[in-house]
Amino acid sequence: GDLSVASFYVALKTKWEELDYYVNDDWKCSVDHALYWENEWMDRTFIFLGGLRDEFETIRSQILNCD
Repeated sequence: GDLSVASFYVALKTKWEELDYYVNDDWKCSVDHALYWENEWMDRTFIFLGGLRDEFETIRSQILNCD
């Protein structure tokens, strides 16, 4: 896309905040709640990195190869 990294992130964050509104946050178990959001943030990280322009391929690869 033609967006800057900051603009791309803000656009994604806005969509995620809209979707978060529909998440059932009435968890019976706090561990499940924590695991859900841990997985959600991991997914969002991959979505963000995957959506970056090709010029960021090197840094994207470095981030994804970290343990």
